[in-house]
Amino acid sequence: MRKSRSGWGSSLAAAFVALYGCALVLAQSSGRGPIRTDHAASLTFMQRDGSCVTGLILKIDPKVVTVRSSQPPSVTIRRQDLLQVSQGDALVYSARSSWADVLAIQLGPRESLLVKIRNGRVIRATPLRVSADSIVYKRFLWMKKRYAKDQIVTVDYLRVKPDSDAFDYFTQEAPAMLFFYPEFYDRLSGLEGRIPVRLYDSVRSEDDAVLKCSPR
Repeated sequence: MRKSRSGWGSSLAAAFVALYGCALVLAQSSGRGPIRTDHAASLTFMQRDGSCVTGLILKIDPKVVTVRSSQPPSVTIRRQDLLQVSQGDALVYSARSSWADVLAIQLGPRESLLVKIRNGRVIRATPLRVSADSIVYKRFLWMKKRYAKDQIVTVDYLRVKPDSDAFDYFTQEAPAMLFFYPEFYDRLSGLEGRIPVRLYDSVRSEDDAVLKCSPR
């Protein structure tokens, strides 16, 4: 099943807001220059031909995303050409259905998988083990529950919303100022939010090819 254009736009837009919204508001309200954006806010955009662009989102709409590349000029990527978007080694968006991506996910604190089973059950939890043919969860004490891959409809990666660039800046340059920054308390209490990234969809063709950025 193909993603709708609006769904594609909203998926990347959610990541954009999570990464840059607070930073832009802070920079505008403080009157200071742009906050450094060479690490936390940078995303890597992989296209279907294997080429990659790393930089910041300048503009996004249902058909294209424009990236301010680390090596000017800016780059415009068409929706149908975009395969994955990642921040560091964690996915923010994926256009493919891949069990290999499910196997590769390294869940961080307060992150989990959202797994939909064919009987309609939805499981939101951290699995004990993910293998080539199943996902295993702990039930009670020594008891385990195994769901075979052919029982699974979809797998979403519920990742913690990335730090805003402003939060990352304060953490490194002015940690005392975090006391006055709302995101600090959201993260202490686990209320920073989650971004769902669809990794596997059984109704779509499976693509488990190893992905690696090719030289441009």
